[in-house]
Amino acid sequence: MQNVHRTRQRVGRGRRPQAGFTLIELMVTVAVIAILAVVGVPAMAGMINVNRINTATDNMIASLQLARSEAIRRGARVTVCASNDGQTCASSTDWNRWIVIGRDNVASEGGSEVIDVIRDETTTGGIQLQGPADGIVFRSSGVTDGEETLVVCLPTSYPAANQREITVMLSGGHRTEKASGGGECP
Repeated sequence: MQNVHRTRQRVGRGRRPQAGFTLIELMVTVAVIAILAVVGVPAMAGMINVNRINTATDNMIASLQLARSEAIRRGARVTVCASNDGQTCASSTDWNRWIVIGRDNVASEGGSEVIDVIRDETTTGGIQLQGPADGIVFRSSGVTDGEETLVVCLPTSYPAANQREITVMLSGGHRTEKASGGGECP
């Protein structure tokens, strides 16, 4: 038994275990990371664009829902419309800035209705928003005068469905559909 033990000591003497990576292992790791980055960055850009489009769509839907509920609460018409100054409606189909504006059924000291801006919103990050030039008017019952369509768009080909169409129905409700603009906006 002693001979076996001595033999093992002689064979293992002077050798140390290696620590770290070899140069080839390091090069393979860097190559794999580079390939994953090349594949992942465009997918990440597409995901960010989808999030930007969805956020702008959600902001517009929130404004529409606010306008409808305010019209019912106030018992008066409330309008969602394009605006240049954040105070008045503009007769424009470019809705990159929009307001929710309402009238109270209470006369001011001068005898005229009080008009106030309930919400002032703008698009960011290259998002474009198109809507009816006359705005969308909600009656005191929460219904609209007619069906209207708004288009939220980001001029990009990533994702392919770069548009969201928000249709405001006569009932005052809405529906949203994805659309492909081929990288372009209306």
